[in-house]
Amino acid sequence: MTRSISVLSMLCLALITLPFAAVANAQSLPADMNARMAAASDLIEAMGGRQSVLEQIDRVIPAQMQALQSQFPSITPDTRRIIEKSMRDEMTLGVNKLLSQMANAWARRFTVGDLRGIASFHRSPAGQRLRAQQEDLQREIAEIGRNWGADVGRRIQQRLQEHLNKPPALVS
Repeated sequence: MTRSISVLSMLCLALITLPFAAVANAQSLPADMNARMAAASDLIEAMGGRQSVLEQIDRVIPAQMQALQSQFPSITPDTRRIIEKSMRDEMTLGVNKLLSQMANAWARRFTVGDLRGIASFHRSPAGQRLRAQQEDLQREIAEIGRNWGADVGRRIQQRLQEHLNKPPALVS
């Protein structure tokens, strides 16, 4: 009961103070968000975002087509070609929208200064090395995580087995 009252109180307080905060920030918000979006778009460029998305499209389409062929084995080569071309065209046309949405996600979370600093890092030699190694690093880290999880699972299984193999306690 007290939790629902405190949530209700916070909601009422937010509804009361929100209009005042909105009025205070109304003039600076659009200009700041425009600057943030520009900085975020530059950051995505610095991180190789467009190239990364295009490479991902090149990897996804053959996999999708293979899955489609498995699901519909009697699909004709002509239909397959039409679907594949449509996928490629739509995904390629949608890249700018996707990158804009990604920039918006960055812009909502970071200041212009933060975004410029992150972009500077990605343009630096260390940032470029990170980008060059990122895929291999992510694969290696994922493998480390899987191995760690499997190891933890084995130890838990061993503990459970030891517990189940213990003779019952004597009760007097």
